[in-house]
Amino acid sequence: MHRLIQEKPELITETAHPHTQPARPRQHRNRRRLALILAGTTMLAGLLLLLLLVNWPFTRSKVIADLEEEMQGRAEIKRFHQTYFPHPGCVAEDVTFTSYGNLSNPMPISVRKLTIQGSWRGLFTKHVPVLHAEGVHAVAPRANYFAGWTQKKTSTQVVVDEFIVSGSVLEFLRGAEEPPLKFEISELKLLNPGMNRVMEFETTLRNPEPPGEVHATGHLGPWRSENPGQTPIAGAYSLKHADLGVFHGIAGILSADGSFQGVIQDLDVRGKTEMADFEVTETGHKIGLNTQFQAKVSSKSGDVTLEEVLAELGKSQVKVEGNIAGGDHQKGKTASLELLVGDGQIQDFLFLLLKDRVPPMTGRFSFKGQATLPPDKAPFTQRIQLQGDFGISAGHLSNPTAQANLENLSERAEGEKDEVSERVVSDLRGHVTLRQGTAVLSDLSFRVPGALARMHGTYDLVTHRINLHGTLVMKANLSEATSGVKSFLLKIVNPLLKKNHRGGAVVPLSVTGIYPHPVYKVSPI
Repeated sequence: MHRLIQEKPELITETAHPHTQPARPRQHRNRRRLALILAGTTMLAGLLLLLLLVNWPFTRSKVIADLEEEMQGRAEIKRFHQTYFPHPGCVAEDVTFTSYGNLSNPMPISVRKLTIQGSWRGLFTKHVPVLHAEGVHAVAPRANYFAGWTQKKTSTQVVVDEFIVSGSVLEFLRGAEEPPLKFEISELKLLNPGMNRVMEFETTLRNPEPPGEVHATGHLGPWRSENPGQTPIAGAYSLKHADLGVFHGIAGILSADGSFQGVIQDLDVRGKTEMADFEVTETGHKIGLNTQFQAKVSSKSGDVTLEEVLAELGKSQVKVEGNIAGGDHQKGKTASLELLVGDGQIQDFLFLLLKDRVPPMTGRFSFKGQATLPPDKAPFTQRIQLQGDFGISAGHLSNPTAQANLENLSERAEGEKDEVSERVVSDLRGHVTLRQGTAVLSDLSFRVPGALARMHGTYDLVTHRINLHGTLVMKANLSEATSGVKSFLLKIVNPLLKKNHRGGAVVPLSVTGIYPHPVYKVSPI
């Protein structure tokens, strides 16, 4: 036994460690597996790299081809470079688009800088996270020009997740004598942009007329290629610090908020406006003007139909309907409005239209009629055209002298003085036609204690000259309305003078002079 152990010691070793395996074969197999994995990975990486090199989308030629297909026109790039880290993509500078969108003789669109920010995953899924255009400048010959953009089906399968436009200008030409209408776009974001998709948008821009800051959000699309003007759109907007001074004859800083919906060509717009300092510039008087409105806006013509406007001017409520539209061979637009004042204050309107610091009359005011404001550059009071029926009750003349003259007329008409210290003009009614700053008054009548006046004539809003004539029906006889020798003589002829059915005298009355110093004259008194 001892000898056997000495001759074959390996038997003892194997018997003593029956589960022990040799280490070298296992290590060899692990190395082979690792080598195969590395080789496979290298081959796959090489294949992917080859595919990327062959199909790399951010080369100058491929970017130009994609842009031309999407714009349906020609694209030129002056400077171009590719980016790889941290995001694959490219930057194109001084990009110009011509002959785009199947539009007739389109003016070039320029882009100062176009950045395409891709992603490594997007290289295989054909997604571009961000497309950013800076310094875009586009010009249109008329307001609805881009609405005629027709879009054909393209072969590109690239999906842009977010399209951003910043620091850009959109111009609409308006004729040789007028500067273009410029919209300065601070930023425009389109989420999920594409002609066949509904796009969410958010934009901040500077509105040209009236100049102010606009912020709008909403959704647009899908694009109706056969009729772009019928592309759906809806959203909300706000307009801040809009300066009405750009419109000749008026001024004030306006803010507005509201919503819109419909199609690009025709929008339903609702909202409210606030303005604490509305004024007619030639009078220089500021007054609060707030509105709630519902309107239709045509992008094709730029015309606005005011379906309902509830305005608050000072303490007066005004209901407005009408339109703001252009005409044949006419520059600018004319406002044609139906006005209804149910329970207003005459001092609010007189304060706005007259230069007097204190309105010449106070009282409750009603009006029903039409107003027209053409687009010429004459002063507001000479430009506005107005006609309608009005009424004033509980009226007082603000000027002490004018009020004293009116009270004297009232006392003489009654034939005696009473103890009432406050005499008012009541039931003042009439029809007014305002043209070129002159108001023509007809069927004018008013009451003061003891008398009823019926008159007609004119009042000049510029010079304040009064020229009214008519008759005064007095409660008293003429002999009771005067004193002294004149009264004695009138008592003799009084039975021969014309009287009304109540027994009072009917005598000629005129109001002439220049406000605030009108002259009341009753003949033959």
